[in-house]
Amino acid sequence: MLDFIRPEMRAALHRWGETGGALVVTLVGIWWGLTGPGWVPWAGWLLALVGAGLTLGAAQRARFAAPGIATGVVEVIEGEIRYLGPRGGGVVAIDHVLALSLSADAQFWLLEAFDGTILAIPRAATGHPALFDAFAQLPGFEMKRLLRMVDDGPAPRARLIWRHPTRRLLT
Repeated sequence: MLDFIRPEMRAALHRWGETGGALVVTLVGIWWGLTGPGWVPWAGWLLALVGAGLTLGAAQRARFAAPGIATGVVEVIEGEIRYLGPRGGGVVAIDHVLALSLSADAQFWLLEAFDGTILAIPRAATGHPALFDAFAQLPGFEMKRLLRMVDDGPAPRARLIWRHPTRRLLT
């Protein structure tokens, strides 16, 4: 169906499609709020408010997504982050994550567990959107910080995004 669209544009539409849909909901709500008769403006403003919230969440998810395709599969099942790759992989329980970093080339999430193991997950691995919600569960996690580092791109060295709050007190 979308064979006439360039692959880069198709990828952008796929990445930002949810944001566009939420923005349409917001605009329809504003339109109803301004032009509707009777009780419709109230429903329109409520729809616009819901749409604005959906737009913000969708924009965060779109910024989180990595362009391209990487090897391996990521799964988040019953509180565990699992990565299965061609040259290895691993499992880390979300409750046992000590630190989350972004690699220097900004292509890998680096999860350090309490036992010292480090799980490197490609940002563009199949199933990577599930990591958005998994990372949001970490205590004291700031999504703004993560998105800012992702937007900054490559850096001279890996950047720490989050560290477990109780472990910080002990070191």
